[in-house]
Amino acid sequence: MELKNIFKMEMFKNRNDVPYLWVITILTAMAAVASVLGVVMIEASSDMSVLLVMEILLAVFTVIGLGIFSLLYPFHLLNVDYKNKVISLIFASGVSREKYYFVKISATILTCLIATFVILFIPMVTFLIVYPEVFVNMMQHFFEEFTILDIAPFVLMALFSFLAYYVMLTTAVIITKGKVAGIFLYFGFSFAVSIIQGMFSFPLILSMENNIHSYFYLTTVYSIIQIVVFVLIGLQVLKKQDL
Repeated sequence: MELKNIFKMEMFKNRNDVPYLWVITILTAMAAVASVLGVVMIEASSDMSVLLVMEILLAVFTVIGLGIFSLLYPFHLLNVDYKNKVISLIFASGVSREKYYFVKISATILTCLIATFVILFIPMVTFLIVYPEVFVNMMQHFFEEFTILDIAPFVLMALFSFLAYYVMLTTAVIITKGKVAGIFLYFGFSFAVSIIQGMFSFPLILSMENNIHSYFYLTTVYSIIQIVVFVLIGLQVLKKQDL
């Protein structure tokens, strides 16, 4: 089976996952109501203590919901083939395990990005419509204060940290064959990585003399190493796994 067809198959499964489509819909509605309610309160001059309580509660639950969603949704997408016991059929159909590994991560990342964009779309549009001058001023200040050389280290750090998160989660799912224990294994991996990274980073950070760019680059290097290590572990386990 061709790589693009495997990817299309994964995306088709993801966009037809009805239970999580409802979760995304609910989070989208909560974020939309919270943003609109916030604008109404800011613009209103009268006392709106009841709405303030509602806004705080809604904002808190929305943020908590997004935090839980950012872990559970990719975990669900990654383990669904194990859970439905179709992964052996996928490999029996001629799909190589290496192709499946990389396509699965790619489809999961793209699906999660789309879901996040959908959830945050109305709050972003609301802000741009109601406060366009604030947005313009923010952008002007940003481009006046920072150059590409200032932005690039942070962007690289964020990108590779993002990829490292998904690779580590994928490896945890593969090792536990999609069981719930994979979440706890992921936290264990994260704790171990943070300890090792801290041990090597601390003396280097002291020698950087508060050079934030060097810190960003150092974190990027650690993320790349983390990606390589966990990709190799995940592939080795998947290749030898009895399904």
